[in-house]
Amino acid sequence: MIKLTVGVIITVACLAAAVWGIDVEQIKASFRDANFWTLPILLLILFVFYWLKALRWGMLLEPIKPLSAKQVTPAMMIGFMGNNILPAHLGEFLRVYVLSKQFQIPKTTVLSTVVLERLFDVVAILCFLGGSVYFAPNLPDDYRTGSIVLAMMTLLAVFFLAAYLIWTDIVIGLFGKIFSYLRFLPAKLTHLVLEMMKSGAHGMASMKSKRLTFGIIWTSFAQWTLNGLSILVALWSFDIQVTPLAAFVVLGVTAFGVTVPSTPGFFGVVQLCFWISLQAFGVSKADAFAASVYYQLSQYIPVTLIGLYFSNREGLKLSEAEKEAEKELDELEGI
Repeated sequence: MIKLTVGVIITVACLAAAVWGIDVEQIKASFRDANFWTLPILLLILFVFYWLKALRWGMLLEPIKPLSAKQVTPAMMIGFMGNNILPAHLGEFLRVYVLSKQFQIPKTTVLSTVVLERLFDVVAILCFLGGSVYFAPNLPDDYRTGSIVLAMMTLLAVFFLAAYLIWTDIVIGLFGKIFSYLRFLPAKLTHLVLEMMKSGAHGMASMKSKRLTFGIIWTSFAQWTLNGLSILVALWSFDIQVTPLAAFVVLGVTAFGVTVPSTPGFFGVVQLCFWISLQAFGVSKADAFAASVYYQLSQYIPVTLIGLYFSNREGLKLSEAEKEAEKELDELEGI
C-alpha cells in the first residue's frame, strides 16, 4: 500500500510538471496536425524490438536450457504486460514465475538472466545517451560534461560485468565485505543481493561462449537503436524536426526515468522525461507532451493486449498474476 501511494504521488507530480503552463488548445492543435499514418511503422518497430528481446533472453538461457525466441515470448510478454498494469515493476517477477513454471527452471536462475538483461540494457542505454549528448549540436557545455560522466559510468558497468564473469566468487566475497561495513543497510536487502549474485553465476554462463556473448551484445544495442528510432518517428509525426541524436537523448532520460516508483504504465513520468530532454532542443512543451502520449500509447496498448492474450492462453488470471508476482518477490526476499 505504501509503495502504491508513493507511486501515485510521484505520477501525479510528474504529470503536473509535464503539463504545467501548457494551454489545452495547444495540445489539441498538436494532435489535430499530427500524422498518425506513422502508426504502422511504430508497430513494426515494436514487433522487431520485442523479437530481439526474446532472441536475447533465449541466448541468456541457452546454457541452462535451450529455448527459442518463440518459446520465451509468452512469459516475456506477460511480464511486460505486468509492468503496465501491476505496481512496483512486479512484471519482472511475473515473467520469472511463468517461465520457471513452463520449463521447470529454478526461479533464482531465471531471475539471474533477467538481472543480466537489465545490466546489458543499462550499458547500451548509457552508450547511446552519452554519445548523443556529447555530439548533439548547440547543447550547453555542462551537457557535454555530463556525457563524460556517463561514459565513465559505462566503463565501470562494463568492468563490473567482466570482473563478475571472470572472478565470480571473488566479486561476491568483496560485496559481502562491503555490505558488512554498511550496517545502515537492511540485512534482508544485503542478503537478497548476495543470493542473487550467487544465482547470477548461472545466468553468466552464456557469457563464456563467444558466440552467445556476441549475440547478446548486438541484440542489446540493436533493440535500443530501434527504440530510439520509434521515438524519432513519434516526434516527426508531430512535425518536431530534430536529429536522431535528440531522440536518443529522450530514450536515455526516459529509460532511467521509468525506474523511479510510479503507477503502472509510467504515465506522467514518460511525459516529464520527454519535456526535460526536448526543451534543450527548442521543442515546445505542448508538442513534447503530445508526442510523448502518442509514443507511449503506441507501446502500451499493443504490449498490454498481447500480454493479456498470452496470460489468458496460459490460464493466468490478473488477480492470480499479481498474487504470484508478489509471492515471487516475497520468496526472494526470504531466501
